[in-house]
Amino acid sequence: MRTALLLTCWLLTNVDGGTPDSPRPKKEPGTLSARASFPKMARDLLRRRMHHHAEDLPDLLLSVTLLQRDDARFIAAKLAAEPRLTRPLPGDEDTLNRLLPEKFFVLQDELRSRAQAVSQAAAKGDDQALAQSFGRLTETCVACHSAFLQDHPASE
Repeated sequence: MRTALLLTCWLLTNVDGGTPDSPRPKKEPGTLSARASFPKMARDLLRRRMHHHAEDLPDLLLSVTLLQRDDARFIAAKLAAEPRLTRPLPGDEDTLNRLLPEKFFVLQDELRSRAQAVSQAAAKGDDQALAQSFGRLTETCVACHSAFLQDHPASE
């Protein structure tokens, strides 16, 4: 049953239902667009982290939507507990983290706190808080993608 639901959700989100008047832009498989000003090494680092999120978020979406609270709590707690990149310290001129803008660290902290809120709402069985906290978590994902994956500047 769960496999069928996952397959249905995947099909609904990945099958192109657009009209010929609005084709999707094509890009090479395995590539992400990124701002030219964002260093390649930093993009590669973030790409690996986002790949892990891409594995967990469809399951979290399904768990929240179907009120599978134990699964939602577990997945959100896993996201919240993942190792974070530390802000560079003064004098850390040769570290990879120095390539990341402050906005990344702000969004990383926000992702953690919002994932914790999803986990806590699921543990309490508060469905309204679960839905709201998942929505806020998704807002953080979109803000991060907008800031670091798009070819146009994000609105501040």
